[in-house]
Amino acid sequence: ELSAVINGYIRQKEYEAAYRLFLFSLSDQERTLAGYIFNGGFEQILSGKPFDWQVRDRSGLEITFAGARDVGEGDSGATVRFLNTPVKNAALQQYVELPPGSYRISLIASARNLKLPKQLFWSIRCADPAGEIARFDIPEGTFNRRELSLDFAIGPSACPMQLLRLETAAIAESWRFRYVGTLVMHKLSIERVSS
Repeated sequence: ELSAVINGYIRQKEYEAAYRLFLFSLSDQERTLAGYIFNGGFEQILSGKPFDWQVRDRSGLEITFAGARDVGEGDSGATVRFLNTPVKNAALQQYVELPPGSYRISLIASARNLKLPKQLFWSIRCADPAGEIARFDIPEGTFNRRELSLDFAIGPSACPMQLLRLETAAIAESWRFRYVGTLVMHKLSIERVSS
């Protein structure tokens, strides 16, 4: 019910009111997960609200959340398992509200046999007017707890709300481009940096 009200504010382009309502609705436990990215450690607390992780139903992959509180440190985070099929569009997304300034998005990730024929990346898009601000590529292969980062900037008064999405560059679901392997995202964060 609260999600419908927040989404209504977003449709009316009242982004500040939507974000404030989201923050006021958080429990004490959920407040500990707040930051520029809500729940960047991918705890199993999913509210379905627009400023929390929204998992899209996607054929060709499975997404599971196992926060650090539930399992050993090595397995914490969100696991994306690709099922040797084509994957198109976004799998995971969250609205974020970043004021104008310079930022760094960072990801600590592990992968096993990751094959990404049409890329896999985090995009930061302006919600209104629509447009890509930054693209943060996930590498192929096998690696353990690799730290990846990208600096980007939000211009003054250009973009009051952004959409953070994990997506592919596939335009069509062609069987020539099959996604294979497992990606574990241990922690995703955005922090302000001096310009």
